Amino acid sequence: MNFLAHTALALDAGGVWACQDEEIEGLLAGAIIGDFVKGRIPEDWPDPLRAGVALHRKIDALSNLHPAIQTACRTYPDDLRRFAPIFLDLLADHSLARSWSDYYDVEIGGLTKACYEATDSYNRRHKDGAVSANATRFVAYMQDVDLLANYNDWHHIEQGIRSVVRRLKKDLDLTHVLTHCAERVGETDVLLQQLYPDLRSAFTEWNAFDVISAR
Repeated sequence: MNFLAHTALALDAGGVWACQDEEIEGLLAGAIIGDFVKGRIPEDWPDPLRAGVALHRKIDALSNLHPAIQTACRTYPDDLRRFAPIFLDLLADHSLARSWSDYYDVEIGGLTKACYEATDSYNRRHKDGAVSANATRFVAYMQDVDLLANYNDWHHIEQGIRSVVRRLKKDLDLTHVLTHCAERVGETDVLLQQLYPDLRSAFTEWNAFDVISAR
């Protein structure tokens, strides 16, 4: 799952866990920041933010192990199969953005604005900054183009794929990757229908706040 799915699932989890506003803010910030935090979650971070990062990691684990994801990855060509989960993340956000009203009553723009504000708030509040300088620049870019609310625009998916290929520094043919991913959009729409309800229901028996309090 990519950023839009992570933020939407954080909102779902906050509702299931009957979170207060400050806790939901932490879950939303963690949905973004979690992609940039490696290793142990800093213990001096506020519990809501730590729970948000823990939730981010749980979502990644659940989606990576989901049978529908594993089956889809195996259908990618040999030269792309290793990186299929990364491309699927982007395509899943494209599918979710285009079918947003099938899952949520809340306006997508309202959620994305809350995510940006939550991330900014935690980053300012933490004495050393809650994310790296590179991550801070990316979050600023997200806000400038309102990336979360515009994943329905293929241009942004293409930009994400270009960035992934550049970051991987592998001998990948960009045109081949872009063409193949564009051809997978319809399949990913079906995949999301299989996967997303399972992810949304996963937080009735698992609570990120319980996990961090037990450590």
